[in-house]
Amino acid sequence: MPELPKTGLRIAIYARVSTEEQREGQTIDSQISELERFSREQGWLITGTYKDNGWSGGVMERPELDRLRDDAQNGIFEAVLINDVDRLARDVSHLGVIKRDLERKGIQVVFRKLPGESSPTYNLMVNILGSFAEFERELIADRTRRGRRHKVETRKLYLGSNTAYGYRYTPKDHASGSEGVLQIMPQEAEVVRRMFAWVDEEGLSAHRVLKRLNDLHIRPKKGAPSWAKSSVLRILKSEMYAGTWHYNKFQACEPKRSTPANAYRKRSKCSVRQRPANEWVPLELPETLRIVPRERWQRVQQQLARNYCFSARNEKHAYLLKGLVRCGGCGATYVGDPCHGKFYYRCAARCKRVPSIAEGTLNDAVKQAVSSIMTDPKVILDPLHQLDEAEASEAKAHTGAQQHLEKESKRLAVEEQRLLDAYRIGVISPAQLSGQLEKIRSSRGTLDLQRASTVLRTVPAAQVERAVSEYCEEAAANLSSLSAEGWRQLFQTLIESGVFYGDRIVLRGRIKLAELNNGGPELSLEAPVIARR
Repeated sequence: MPELPKTGLRIAIYARVSTEEQREGQTIDSQISELERFSREQGWLITGTYKDNGWSGGVMERPELDRLRDDAQNGIFEAVLINDVDRLARDVSHLGVIKRDLERKGIQVVFRKLPGESSPTYNLMVNILGSFAEFERELIADRTRRGRRHKVETRKLYLGSNTAYGYRYTPKDHASGSEGVLQIMPQEAEVVRRMFAWVDEEGLSAHRVLKRLNDLHIRPKKGAPSWAKSSVLRILKSEMYAGTWHYNKFQACEPKRSTPANAYRKRSKCSVRQRPANEWVPLELPETLRIVPRERWQRVQQQLARNYCFSARNEKHAYLLKGLVRCGGCGATYVGDPCHGKFYYRCAARCKRVPSIAEGTLNDAVKQAVSSIMTDPKVILDPLHQLDEAEASEAKAHTGAQQHLEKESKRLAVEEQRLLDAYRIGVISPAQLSGQLEKIRSSRGTLDLQRASTVLRTVPAAQVERAVSEYCEEAAANLSSLSAEGWRQLFQTLIESGVFYGDRIVLRGRIKLAELNNGGPELSLEAPVIARR
């Protein structure tokens, strides 16, 4: 590297700070000021300033750095002035590529904090500092990762981030030392509850939820004119609303396809990919931060899976039992299989343990089985009667258990009061009081669990029996007039799963009743499948 002239050298200034450095109060303007002052002291002429604000030094493709390298071949400047080695790159290989590229174009690379000399010692120092910068970058990344995980795993604190719709996160106040606070946004939370109710009670698909939100002129969180399907699904699938938030769920990765939006950031890992579920770190949120009951969240996940399974998409032929039947040999789904104008069901895995079956044959067997239930509700009611008899005998034991729990609860209350009285008169110390009260609280927790396990069915058996009979009577009256679409909807409502064994099909399902909040008695039946001659 030739000696730099004392005055008159045309230089370009390059500066960079990462997002983490911005959070720590380091600004790019302070770098620019130092470089400008140093240039004036040397008598150099600044012909351009290039600033990469919020870019990691481990990323080689930065907008302003690329522009600097493009301008270098146009003779706009003779040297590049940089504050320190780590401002140019925090990766030794990147540092070597950028530095050699500029020097091949006749551009000298000057670091303000290094002595301006031309010698092997200078080049060695640059490489050593580059290695230290790379080491420091990895050290910072590891320390940040471990610190964030410790906050979630050990301290049980929500990690501040761009939180979900329905919540607002107030970051930690470093001045006062107070932790960040997660709060529910009432208006957004009500929208979330309505979305879950639409899917749970009406069986709406994500697309229909999206359409209803737009029709009601409900705006997304960031003020976009309309909702996107991905945003709706993200809300409906987020377990955070049911009280569990997961850390380490996603990892940064390079985008699979280069688009104008990420062309410069292809190596910045600006895309995300979901990690395996066993790597997630769950955090249970307080009850006050739960927007949707856990039971409803689980039902919505099941409904979304059914919606996906039953979606028509681009199918040319509608199979009545689509997504409802599995192979009795290997457990794979039975799928439609057109052949020379005829339609069959076959094992998706082609295991050949159970044969293919004509669509009409299997449809007729299931229709006959469902019709037999609708015309003879005893198939469902008889198991219910047996359950009632079992519950009647269980109720006696239940009553005795309840009386014992109430007696134990009163005993703990008396014991707690005695401890407090003993503490007031100085018989026991504060440490002894604390230890004894902790034992009482533990005993109370055990009692609460026992109470929860002794809760019996709250809906009277007669009411359930009447609702089942009315449902079957109404369904039986409409069976003869059902269209193919009507049968499909009935199957999807009643049947939860079916297993085909070649000569028979075993069906399991549930009659959903409004009296039981869409729960209801289970049905299980086996129907012979007779091949057509």
